[in-house]
Order: sequence, then C-alpha cells, then structure tokens
Amino acid sequence: MFFLSCIPSDGVSKVKYDGYATKVYLADSIEVSFYSPTMFRFRVSALDSIKFPDKYELPFLIGHLDSWDKVECSFEENEDKYEIQTSKIKLVVDKESLDWTIFDNNSKKIYPTDGPIYGMFKDGYTRFDNASAFNETNLNSRYTHWFYNKETRSYTDTFLEEGLIMDNYFIYGPNYPSLFKQFNDLVGPEPLLPKKGYGFFQTQHLSCTGNQKDFMEVAQEFRDRDIPCDNLILDFGWGDACVGGKEITWGSSMEWSENYTSPLTPKQMIDSLKTSDFDLMLIHHNAPDHANRVNHGWTETIIDEKTWWENYKKELDMGIVGTWQDTRRNNISDAEIWNGTQEYIGKESRVMFLGCRRMQETNPWDDGLTQIPLNAMIGQRRYPFRWVGDSDFTWSEMKWQINGITNTHGSMKGMSYLTWDVYGKTPLIQARMNQFVDFLGVSRSHNLKPWAISSDIDLWKERIVIERDQVKSSTQENAERLAKEGEYTAEKSIRRHRKLRYRLLPYIYSLGYENYLEGMPMSRPMLLQYPYDDGCNKDQWPYQYMFGKSILVAPVYHALSIHEIYLPSGSGWFDYWSKEKLQGGQVLKYDTSDSDKLPLFVPEGGILCYGKERNWIIPGEQEETIWLEVYPGTNGEIAFYEDDAQSIAYQNGKYAKTVVQQRKGQNDQLIVEIGKAEGQFKNKLTKRTWKIRILDLNNEYESVKVNGKKATFSPTSKIDASGLAEETTFKEVSITTTLDASTIVIFD
Repeated sequence: MFFLSCIPSDGVSKVKYDGYATKVYLADSIEVSFYSPTMFRFRVSALDSIKFPDKYELPFLIGHLDSWDKVECSFEENEDKYEIQTSKIKLVVDKESLDWTIFDNNSKKIYPTDGPIYGMFKDGYTRFDNASAFNETNLNSRYTHWFYNKETRSYTDTFLEEGLIMDNYFIYGPNYPSLFKQFNDLVGPEPLLPKKGYGFFQTQHLSCTGNQKDFMEVAQEFRDRDIPCDNLILDFGWGDACVGGKEITWGSSMEWSENYTSPLTPKQMIDSLKTSDFDLMLIHHNAPDHANRVNHGWTETIIDEKTWWENYKKELDMGIVGTWQDTRRNNISDAEIWNGTQEYIGKESRVMFLGCRRMQETNPWDDGLTQIPLNAMIGQRRYPFRWVGDSDFTWSEMKWQINGITNTHGSMKGMSYLTWDVYGKTPLIQARMNQFVDFLGVSRSHNLKPWAISSDIDLWKERIVIERDQVKSSTQENAERLAKEGEYTAEKSIRRHRKLRYRLLPYIYSLGYENYLEGMPMSRPMLLQYPYDDGCNKDQWPYQYMFGKSILVAPVYHALSIHEIYLPSGSGWFDYWSKEKLQGGQVLKYDTSDSDKLPLFVPEGGILCYGKERNWIIPGEQEETIWLEVYPGTNGEIAFYEDDAQSIAYQNGKYAKTVVQQRKGQNDQLIVEIGKAEGQFKNKLTKRTWKIRILDLNNEYESVKVNGKKATFSPTSKIDASGLAEETTFKEVSITTTLDASTIVIFD
C-alpha cells in the first residue's frame, strides 16, 4: 500500500482534492468523497458521458456549501477489492458486488454489524441515502435528482429526472456527539427560530364560519387568562379555502376572506395583534409552480410561481411573519419557499415556517403506513419547524408521539423543531399533552382554545368541512356532560407549565444554539444522554427524555396515579417540584395523582438558567437579569448563549457564549464560576445581574464570597412562575458583573 497526500490530481492518481472535497475514484463510474476521516459519500453514476459533473456535486441532502478540509488517505486495489485508508477508518469495497466492509485502526470491523437501529444510528455509525437511513420505508426516490446551483442558490433548477446517480453516505462516531456533529456539518444545521418562535403557537381552526371577531377574542383571552402566547396561526378560513363563508378548493385563493376584512382591514388586524405582542402566521394549501416540481405528493393547489410570490410578499408586507405549508412530500418546495422568504425579508429577520413531517400512530385520512416520516427527505432539517401531521387524540397517540418526537423519528433523526396538534379527547389528556409540548423545541396547540374541551372525537374527519356551529354544539354538549361529572379542566395546568417554559427561555434558547452548532438535539433520549448506563442505553425508557442535560422530562400518557420513571445511575436526582433528593439507578414509582404536575427531575451538578416572568417575548430584548439555579452534588456546567435575537448574524459567528460551572472546593465549599461572555453581537450588554440560587437542603452554606470579597445572601426569589410549586430551601446571592471578565462565587 502506498500513501498519498490528498492534493490535486495529475490525472493518474486515484486520489485528489478537487477544491471541495477529497475524492477517490475506484472506477470510471465510482467516486468516494471524504468529508472527514470518518465521513464519506459513495457515489455510483450511470451518466453517459462525464460521470461526475460539477453541477451534480451538491444534492438536496447536502447543506455544506463551502470547501471541506483535505483528508489524507491512501488507496490500494487488487483483483477482488479496493481499499481506502484514512487516519481513522479503512474502507474495503468488493469489486463485484460493491459491498462495503469498514474497519477501525485496530482492524476491528465496524461495518456491517447486527446491532439494533436507534433512529438513524447503529453501533456507533449511520448509513443513509437521499431518502432515509438503513433503507427505511420512504415515498421518495433513493436516487439523487435535485442539486444546488451556486449561481442561483436554488435546489430546483438543476434536476436529473432519471435515476442515474446513487448516493450513499457513511458516518462513524463512534460516540453520539461525534455522529451528530458530523451529520450536522454535512446536511446543514437547523437554523435558529425567531426568538418569539420559542414561545407558544396557537392555531385557530375556525373553519369557514370563523371571523375576525372570534379570532381576536381568542387572542384577548390568552392575555385575560394570564396564559403565555406569542404566535397565532390562522387556518384555512382566512381565505385560503373559504369565500363568503363557503368552502372552496383548498389553497385556490390567496386573498383574504370577507370574514377577516372587517371591522379591521387585514393589515389593521395584524397591527392590532402586534400591539398585544402577537405575531401572525397564515396556512397555505398551495405552492409556487417552480421548475422541476416532480414527485411532490399532495399539494392541493399549484399557482404560477410569479403570482404566488407576489401574493405571499404582499402578505409579508402586511406584517404576517410566515407560512404554514400544510402539504408536500419531498420538501423541495419547502426549501424554495424558506430560502425565498429569507431573501425577501433580509438578513435582519429570521424565517418563520411550519411544514409537515407526517408521522402519526393513527392518520385520520387514510389507512396507509404512517408511523414513520414517509414524506421526509433528510435535508428538510434545514427548514424548520415541522409538525407530525393530523393525528389521533388519545392516550395511545400521545405515548407514541413522545417516542416519535423525542426519540425514534425526531431527535434520533436530527430533527429538534418538531411538534404536533395537541388536541386531546378529554381535558385530562389535553392537560398532559400541553405539558409535554412545553418541553419540546416548539410548543403548539391546534385546539380552538387549548384550555377548553375539544370537539367530539367522532367528528374529527368532518371537523374540517362542516360548519363551525356544529362543532360548537358538540363542544358544548361535551362540556356540559363533563361539568356534570365534575371532571378535571386543563387551564390551570396549561398556565403553570407554559409560564415555566417562558421562565426557562434562556435555557431553551441555549439548547437551540447547541443544536445549531453541534447537532445535539434539544430533546434527547435517555440512551443519547446516558450511553454508558446499562439501565437505559438500549432504549429501555423511550417515553421519557432529557430536555438538554439538566432536565429529565417524564410525560404522563395515562390516567393512572402511578408512573414508572427511570433515574440514571452515577449521581443523585432532585424532584423539580418538591426538591426531594433521590438515588440514581432506580425505577421510581411516581405519584401522578396531581394532574397539574409534569414529572421533572434535575441531576446533581445540574444548572438551570431562567429569565424574567413574562407572557410574551419582546423581539431583540436582552436578558438583563439571569437566575442561575444550582443543584450541588457533583461538578457540572451549562453554556448560556445569546445574540441579537432577531437577525441571521449568528450564522456568521455574531453571538456570545457564557459558561457557568459548579465544582467542589476545599472543605466542602461550593464554587460557582461565571465565565466571560465570549463573542460579540449587536446590542450586547456590558453588564448583567446574576441571581445565583443554591439548593441547600441541609442548610450547609453560611457565607458567600464574590471574587474573594465577602457578600451577603439576598431574599430568595420565587422561580416556580405559577405559584403552585412547593416551598424549597435555597440560598441566593445577587451580583451585578461586567461581561468581559469571569466571576467566582464561593459558598461556605
């Protein structure tokens, strides 16, 4: 075997660096592109002339547009096989079958193996094509058809209709952080949402008899009921599928229905909503008829491309913040709309976009396979956010979605911004569903009023096409029946957990950054966060998950009073509500008789960061005060990210990162270090107030020093937001610091 540095080829070498990636040519029609020593693409071309034209270099799957670093590798072939060696792996290809075998540097076979598949990962690696990983069922072609055109910056105008190029990708970790980081680099990161996108989304499906008055009343109810909400979505009644109170072909109109043009004009309505700090999105059951619209699945109405954009831009100019695209199979149109929107609104704003992933336990529209994301192409992660499609409203559906969203078809397939309808069959299910979505990347409800009883489940299929008074009648009948039975209502629970979500905004926004930079999902299965714990690393607990590394979430998906929860070993855990300390490595039988309490746990070493109490998010507002809640016991840290909260400047490194650590010092001291805010962005603060809350169950800490100087404890803040959490023991110190230096706080 001879060794080659991967430099431009002289036309003889099998290995070259072509300015984008390191290429190895096994035969006239076989190219291997190395993006890192552990990540490559295996491409087979059946094109007639030039097998690998530059215009076909970047398929829709790939979002990495800049040049990769050169990868040093060697090449050897004999009568039966090709061998390529990098600094990390050796790829062996059978000449006859083109089957692969991959070894590590110790000659241990790492592919293929017989281990279980978790999402798109298996035994420390993943293999995928343009449709799915490990040949999972998908409605899209596995061949590459759409390619990125660097001149037009579009994925639609360079198209290869025939199945002539087959791409397969391989990534070796072997650990999860490395797998996710490489996947993130190759496919492209999930962009940050506008900051208000981390608030709550309320979809208003009022059907054709809905009107402006009803819509505005619901918005006002959120404020009157003291329930946080930032985003309203108007379903098809706004004009998309309704004219004169009658249903028309969905998506056939992009003009406002007369029901929403008085007493305020649409722009006046949008402006009025903004004065109450609501943003508005509209649903569109149509798409622009762009070039190469092939194999797109269901799109109700196709509109001339120029006409579609003229109308959509008119709506954006009125003040709507984005579109819900309730259609599609292969996401190419989504990419066009997302990218076109970003170009139109400019770099000072971020795109708000909702698309469909189609993954339900029960699909009310057909009897076909729906339990995997049949519509999705892997590159769709670049255009968040998504919802799972119209699904059932039962305990069973909720249980399935917990796993689907936070594990199998969401997080473990690189999708963090995934949510669902949340339309419970009973108030109790509605409460539990809302608790769950408040601890996801996106929190959203499709119920007319999320605190109210939903319409009769038997009317689901008719709900979209019948007059609203029929739905209202059914709702009233159910409400009266439930009231007589004295059943539970969801409003108090929704208020409690939504307020907590809004207090945790700095924590959640920082998870969005970690996902953007490193690819680590915001909601993480236990096997991902605790890969070395034999109690959970084989996905034994798929219905609970970590929300970041400091909050364990165990959604309740039944009406029972006991819920089993696994607390990973290696450290102790604290019940978030009671602050009771619990031993790790045990299966906890948790009392769920209090339906207003989502089981939440924080590990020893955990740190939570909170902002102020709020019912809406003000764009561009900086966090002048941050509460740090520290759970002692083991060393731990958290990274707090911030930026201008509105623009896409973060994509060019315009953000700041502050690392907060806790560790044990001498004589059982607790040391909390707040690092320097590394990085710059527009309107960055120069100083900040930190309220550091130390959980002190045994009253251990009697004094505090800040940068070596004695300080005094402050009155303890109340963080539970809703006033419902139990009283707990904290020691708190309030300090104001500059952000250009670190601060050390010692508790004795």
